[in-house]
Amino acid sequence: MVTFIAACCLCRKVRDDLPKGGDGEESWVTLRTYCAKYHLDERDLRLSHTYCPDCLNLHRELLFGTTTKSDALSP
Repeated sequence: MVTFIAACCLCRKVRDDLPKGGDGEESWVTLRTYCAKYHLDERDLRLSHTYCPDCLNLHRELLFGTTTKSDALSP
């Protein structure tokens, strides 16, 4: 079975859609941690690249030429 998961193309962490501690927010973990948590083999995963929230905030100006989230959404 092949599983697609979102992976940050900058830091290589993957999105774990199940929230930590029931706080309602997704978490981003290393691929090794994700595979261990769900008992998966890395060879069965396909990565869909995106940006994690930490990297998006850190590199927003480089990626979008803006310094704030509202600037990136402005026309």
